[in-house]
Amino acid sequence: MLDKTTDPLVPPLPWWPIGVDARLPLLSAGRLQAAILQALLRQQIEISAFMQRRADQHLQLWEDVLASDYARDGFDLYCGFWRDTFLDYSDEADRLARIATLLAARTARSVCKEQEILTDEMATQMVM
Repeated sequence: MLDKTTDPLVPPLPWWPIGVDARLPLLSAGRLQAAILQALLRQQIEISAFMQRRADQHLQLWEDVLASDYARDGFDLYCGFWRDTFLDYSDEADRLARIATLLAARTARSVCKEQEILTDEMATQMVM
């Protein structure tokens, strides 16, 4: 028989059953964590796609520079590349901010709805 005080797989505190009142806050916390994870993964996908596009544009720049006949053409390509790069980064930052704002607003609405449901249930229990 395993000694429960030294077994690393057994928690040190006894398991207490979760009451009915704790059900909704725990589910709400789980949904909030899922929404945060969803937002982080969506941001990561967007950033990865953006970085892939930027890497392709870097390669295209070098191909264009090597194919140009005159130094002036290369300089124009280089300046145009950096102008487009700064515009792309500012547009992507704006896009990521809009996505984050949309996801945060959606999460806030769902948390508020769940809070109202919990408040109504608690009030009903207190009246009874």
